[in-house]
Formats: sequence, structure tokens, C-alpha cells
Amino acid sequence: MMNYVRFISLFCFLLSAVSVNSQSQHQLDSMERLVPKKKGEEKVRLLNDLTYYYCQKDANKAIKFGEQSLLIARTLNNESLLASTYNDLSMPYLINGEFPKVVVLNRKALVIRTRLKDTIGIIASESKLGNAYYELARYKEAQVAYDHAIELARKSKDGEKYLIQLYANSANLLEITGFVKEALKLHLDILKMAEEEQNTGVLITTYGNLGSCYRKLKQFDKSREMYRAAIPLIKKAESHEQLGMVYQGLGVLERDAGNTDLGLSYYRKALRIYEQVGSKTGAGIVAVNIGKCFMSIKQLDSAEVYLLKGLELVKNTRSFRQTMLAYQGLSELELKRKNFQSATTYLKLENHYKDSMAMHQGNEVLAEMFARYEVERKERELAESKVRIAENQSQKAIWLGVSACLFLLIVLVTIYFRHKRKLAIHQLEQTKQEEQLLRQKQLHEQKLDISRELHDNIGSQLTYLISSMDHMIYQEKANVQLHEKLRELMAFGRTTMGELRSTVWAMNAENGNVSDFIDRVESLGAKSTIPFSINRETNSEITFKSLELLNLYRIVQEATQNTLKYANASEIEINITEQDGELTLEIKDNGNGLAEATKDGNGMRTMKHRCEEIGGKFEVVSTPDSGTTIRCLFPDFVKEH
Repeated sequence: MMNYVRFISLFCFLLSAVSVNSQSQHQLDSMERLVPKKKGEEKVRLLNDLTYYYCQKDANKAIKFGEQSLLIARTLNNESLLASTYNDLSMPYLINGEFPKVVVLNRKALVIRTRLKDTIGIIASESKLGNAYYELARYKEAQVAYDHAIELARKSKDGEKYLIQLYANSANLLEITGFVKEALKLHLDILKMAEEEQNTGVLITTYGNLGSCYRKLKQFDKSREMYRAAIPLIKKAESHEQLGMVYQGLGVLERDAGNTDLGLSYYRKALRIYEQVGSKTGAGIVAVNIGKCFMSIKQLDSAEVYLLKGLELVKNTRSFRQTMLAYQGLSELELKRKNFQSATTYLKLENHYKDSMAMHQGNEVLAEMFARYEVERKERELAESKVRIAENQSQKAIWLGVSACLFLLIVLVTIYFRHKRKLAIHQLEQTKQEEQLLRQKQLHEQKLDISRELHDNIGSQLTYLISSMDHMIYQEKANVQLHEKLRELMAFGRTTMGELRSTVWAMNAENGNVSDFIDRVESLGAKSTIPFSINRETNSEITFKSLELLNLYRIVQEATQNTLKYANASEIEINITEQDGELTLEIKDNGNGLAEATKDGNGMRTMKHRCEEIGGKFEVVSTPDSGTTIRCLFPDFVKEH
């Protein structure tokens, strides 16, 4: 199901007081006619304005203006303008769901703005980075980006107006990872601030986020109240995509409340709006939800149409969570049809995306973020209190006159409170450090408990299933067809057991080194029917994170399995090398090579995705009868680890 928390990401990515819809089409046409008449910096600024105003009206058209502007900006000697161009171009890519592109553009803008000490620009870039990381399920990186933006906004006089939005983004991270009550508390605080500031944009998104929180807490009446409160504000702002998001939220709510027909009605309204505004991400998410609605009322053919449509759209956005949900729906559908082979295929793809999401989440970091927000709020209240005290003292000084004795008294009191505040801050930092160490220890223990549960419970259950099927084969000696089916299921069970053990190994191997990885790969070689060699030229002190270990192992596993099945090779060679800070993993065989069509198959796409997910560059070198070489290159890997 779609989480309404995505609402905040798409609405507030601009970090600007100007509305995207504030320009009429007539005004935009007039601006377009001026483009050929402008040159240099004036032309870049005009193209950036068109990119900005078109980003929600027509994202693809906005991208064309932005790319044209970027070509010119790179030839000019104006770094500030180049950073703004990167920033503006990232906005329509965010609307289109091309989140990796948003990350690349804002990182480039951030480098320039950091060098120029452009505080407001840094806040804008960090906020967009946080939104993109959020959509990619890279929650720890999103939290770091939001934290940096919040820190700068609090210190900057001009940055305070962005704080309310940044706090809202941080609250969404809490909600998506299960801290719903804590997120609700923050959103209620944000609602009060938005009402005080009469900030319509934040009011709309906060109503939506409150609706999502109340729905998850099963308080359906309050959830409806929040969603419906947003609708008149959205219609007044003429923000069509936001209206689609509200209908989408109401669709999720009514499904959870058991009103499937009403939920379908809201979903269809949302889908029509998303298709009108060209939002592939929104349309894909709603299509998957419509498919699941049809499946719940046993209209399986309609369910398949919408699930496949949604999958095609959300895969293009590279949003791990929504792609996983689409595969989940298709797997459930095929099970209902008793197409077990197709259900198994979809289940494997679902688990792959679920694996990617789980490795990126860090609940201990989010809990720390919530604690930090509470401290920041108390500091803000203390600062406001100090301002009021200072104003009262100033009024007394004017009425009584400046007195040397009073001045000395004020100085002494100020020094005393500053000293007391420093002591309090020092004690608070010590407490935070102790709590952080405790949370890290608890998280490590939880990971060990989870891996132990997977191994002991699910592993033993799989073993029982396999042995039971083996016993059935022995008992039913005459039933050849049953024997064949049971053997297929036993093979699948053993494969699943192997995948489970690999996942448990990766969870327990945080900060494992190259030797750990090679030991695991050698277990594959032991099962190989052809010679299998491993060559290493690396510093054994290099360490890997859990996700890195798991993805590297899966790449080697997929490549060697493909070689053994299809390549007709006589040897496999695994090379792990380190040169000038670059780490390279290479899998070679001397088999038949790959046809062009095979180079873009599911296996290759899966290996490429895993390589790029951990920061690598994927290469395939193959010609017929000359073998195949698969490489994963990691620039600056050694320096980062």
C-alpha cells in the first residue's frame, strides 16, 4: 500500500516561496518566445525559470529546457549559476521518479555551493537529496541530509523559514520505519506551527501525513477528517497532483476500513489525475493498489492488468518499496491461480527488492533523530524565553536609567547562566553518547537474534519440509508424476535454504573483510563441476558492510550458475584486485560467450542492479566462442573503507 509520506517529498522539493502554478500558460508561451533572443547568463536564467515553472505542468518539457540550460551554463564562468541550473534540472526528474538522477545533480550542486559557502543553496540541495534518498529507501542517508539542512537552517537567519518543512521531512522518516506514534506527535506540532505562520503548503501536506498516521493507528474517522480538510486548500491552490495524492490516501484508508468498493472509487479518481499530469510514479503506485483491490474481490483478470501496468511504471522510477509491492501482488495472484512456477519467480523478485530495502534501513539512527528533535525544540523554547527576559531587562534599564551596579549585576548573571548552560549541554552530550552506544549494542543483539531465528526456526522448518517430501517419495513408489513434482519442490526448498544461509551470513558479517568473502565464494567452488580458481591481490584489512558482502556474493553466485548452466565452459576464474584505491571483482569463463539478446536478460539486469546499488560500475565483455568476463568496478572503495 502506498504511504502518504511521499506526499511531502514531491510537494516541498522546491524550497521556495513561489508557486509552480503561479504562471499562466500565456505567460509561459511569452517566456519561450524570448529564449532565442537571449544570450549567456540571461538565457540560462530564462531557461531555468521555464524548467522551474514547467516541472509540474509538463515534466518532460521541463527536462528539455533544463538540459539546454545546462549545456550553456557549463561554458560560462559563473559557478553560482551552474549550481542553480543543476538544482532546477533535478526538480522535473524528481517529479518523473528518476531518483538516481536527482542524487547526481544535487551532489554536483552541493559541491559548488559548499565551496561558495552558499548556506541557503546548501539547504535546498540537501533537502532534495534527502527526498531522493527517501524514495530510494536509503533512509540513513536521507536522515543525514535532512539533519545537515536543519542544522544550517537553525544557524541562518534566512534559513529559519525552511525549518518547518525540514522537520516534516524528518517526521516522515519516522513514520515509514514504524515509529507512527512519534511521527504523529511531530506532525501535530508542525500543524500548529503551520497554522501560526499561515503556511498553506505545509498545512496541506501535514493534513495528509496526519491522515496517514491516524490510518495506521486504526483511527479511521480522524484519518478521514484530516484528508478531507486538505481538499479545499488543494483545490484553491490548483495543485492537481496533490489532489490525486489525497484521493489515493482515502483509497488506502477505505480499503483498511473494509470498504473495498469505496476505496476503488477513490483510487480511480487518483489514477485519472496522475495520468493527466503525467506522474508515472503516482500512476504506478495507484495501479498496483487497484490490482490488489480486484484480487481481494476475486476479479483476477482485472487484477493482473493493473498489477502489470503498475509494475511497468514503478520499475522505471527505481523506487524499491513500490517495485517490491508490485511483485508481491503478482506472486499472490499466481498463487490464487495455482500457477506455482510463476508465483515462485515473482516471489524471488519480491524478496530481492525487500532485501535491498532492509539493508538500507537503520532504526537506531531514526530514534536518535527523534531524540535530537526534542532537544532542538527545548533549545528553541529556551532561546525564546531568554529573548523575553532580555526585553524585560531592557525596559527596566530604560525606566531606571543605566547604572553601573545594575550593569555589573547583569554581566555576572549572564556569565553564570552561560556557564550553567555549558554544563547542561556537556551533560546532555554525554547522555546522548551513552544512549547511542546502548542503541548500537541493542541493534547488534537484535540482528543476531533475527539471524538466529531465521536459522533455527525457518531453517529447521525448511529441513522438515524437505525430509517430509523425501519420505513421501519413498512411500508413494508407484506415483511417478507425484515423484517428479516432489523432487522439484525439494530442489526449490534446498535452493531457498541456501539463500537463507547466505542472508544470515551477511547479517552476521558486518565489517567482514576480503578473506571472509573469499571463504564464502570458495563454498561455491566446492560445488562446481569444472575447475574453479580464486585469485586475490588486495589488502586484507579492507572491510565490507553487510549489504556489500551480500550483493558481491550474489553477483558471483549468479555469474557462476549461468556459466555452469549455459556456457559450456571448462574453467571459471574469480579475480579480486586492488589498484590505486579501486577495487575490482571479476568473474571469467572460457565458454561459448553471450549473444547480444542475452546481455540484457534478467540475470544480467539483476547483477548490474546489485553492483550499482553498492556504488559500483558494471561491465560485461563477451563475444561468441571467446568466453565471458563480468566486472564490478568500485572507484575510491579503499579510501571510503
